[in-house]
Amino acid sequence: MSISAERSEQPPGGRRSSAMLGWLAMALGLAAALLLLRAGQAVAELVSVSSLTGSIVLFYGAVFGPLVVLSLALGKIEGRSVLRGGTRRLRWATIGLVTGAGGLGAAALFAWLHGVLAAAPIGDGAADRGAGFIALGLAITVLQVLAEELLFRGWLLAALLDRMMPALAIGLSAAAFSLFHLIGGAQAPLSLLNLMLGGVWFGLLAWRSGGILAPFMAHFGWNVAEDMGLGLVPNPGVGEFGALSDHDIIGPALWGGSDDGLNASIAMTIVLVALIIPLLARRARA
Repeated sequence: MSISAERSEQPPGGRRSSAMLGWLAMALGLAAALLLLRAGQAVAELVSVSSLTGSIVLFYGAVFGPLVVLSLALGKIEGRSVLRGGTRRLRWATIGLVTGAGGLGAAALFAWLHGVLAAAPIGDGAADRGAGFIALGLAITVLQVLAEELLFRGWLLAALLDRMMPALAIGLSAAAFSLFHLIGGAQAPLSLLNLMLGGVWFGLLAWRSGGILAPFMAHFGWNVAEDMGLGLVPNPGVGEFGALSDHDIIGPALWGGSDDGLNASIAMTIVLVALIIPLLARRARA
């Protein structure tokens, strides 16, 4: 009897057992990611580093470095490459980067048209740290985005797509993406909704392109434009890496006038929905 014949005659109980083990492995993988996230934050808080650069590298390395290793390990265990780039890489990378940076710019434009986006003077604190900190910020952003895309799109979404319809798989991976940010500090309901929509958008990009390059570039373009381009994080003020310009959102919380800034703005909700709709137009390529 051939191997294929033996597999075809596997009893239903065996298939159910294999499926249960698969779900259990997925739950354990997410639990391990949560533990690593918490452990990394605790280590970064306990270890004291005298220089600002050293403390930044320690914090982000401790939080996101282990998540990269875990994602690669989970993919290895399941026999899949979480680093797959996908099809038509140049095309999808360009689409991702343009829609990422452009989408953030569109959300900021909505806020400006509503009269809640104001330019702040640059010249003190983190706003003018210089090119060195901007370069460090870009490197840290690559690490952060890579860790999240490997975990949620490279591993989790691919594992869910093996087990259910794409719509449900993308929705569940987006919910997990939002949950991790809730644990990381996001609190406003609208901020969590936008994180969920962002997870759906990244998931659709991964599904349509067949890899993580498109969502990685979109995620990277969005974060860089928001943090180091327009200086929107934190609100008010400028982040630890500095920014090319400093903008604050002042006004109703619905439009981003809260500590969560643009992330908790209806302007971001509108833009994310607009970015999602075109990706629903056609089925993914084989």
